[in-house]
Amino acid sequence: MKQNKGPLIFLTIFTIFLFKENAKIHDTIIISCELFLTKVFPALFPMMILSNLFIYFGLPELLCKFFGKSFQKFFHTSPYGAFAFFISSFSGSPANAYTIKNLEQQGYLTTEEASYVLSFSFFNNPLFLYTMLSLIFPNEQAIVIKLILIPYVVNLTLGFLTRKKNIQTEKKILPQKGKNFGSFLSSSIKDTMNTLLFVVGTISVFMLLNTLINPQKIPIISGILEISQGLNSLINSFLSNKIKEILAILFISFGGLSIHLQIKGIISETKISYQQFLKMRIFQALISILIIFLI
Repeated sequence: MKQNKGPLIFLTIFTIFLFKENAKIHDTIIISCELFLTKVFPALFPMMILSNLFIYFGLPELLCKFFGKSFQKFFHTSPYGAFAFFISSFSGSPANAYTIKNLEQQGYLTTEEASYVLSFSFFNNPLFLYTMLSLIFPNEQAIVIKLILIPYVVNLTLGFLTRKKNIQTEKKILPQKGKNFGSFLSSSIKDTMNTLLFVVGTISVFMLLNTLINPQKIPIISGILEISQGLNSLINSFLSNKIKEILAILFISFGGLSIHLQIKGIISETKISYQQFLKMRIFQALISILIIFLI
């Protein structure tokens, strides 16, 4: 069998680049770590811990009681999906994948249900988005709010359109608390930190990749690789506001390859479908761009 030499050639070039541009690589890694510590970690760490504690203390059952029937009626899946959507809507990604994985592993969602709920529960942390978009569109609050709200509208619409024909009525066998609170909290912190170490590593790799292949910091390339870099590149751009809106909603809807790798890594120990998630992100990006053109 003929060996594919493409990856080997790329890695060789990348190795040469590491030595030739050592100072630039050093600065890029420092910037990526600062981004993680100042923006990503403060947003993700508490939400991941809280989502675990919510599950431990029975919030899925409480939300199921009040909102589960409506969620089941509209999306034809387990009422416990309401908790996953609720957490995802304000915690953002990849915290949504972490929460949905835990729900699947603890028996609240089947693998099929988890794949479906993950596919239409993709959001960015709204506080992060508001901060970045306000810098891109100063004194344009209407645009900022529009770009934050569009993903919620599109996700709910796609979830409704891709639901199964029949309502899921399978009764869940809910997990019993097998650990005392101290042990649970300790393991929760350990699992969360392992996930976040993977996240910071992914961010660093994609920022290095952007430095290598996109030295001019072309916004669309930066945003496809990593969303925060893409949005940041729009802040001082001379592009028109309409073009900035289109690029911003593309980055927000697709998420960037960095986020995709993070989510794929988080669900890798399960049978939750990444392909279904990817397909929905493409549809979400196309529909969101169309909405920007129309309004």
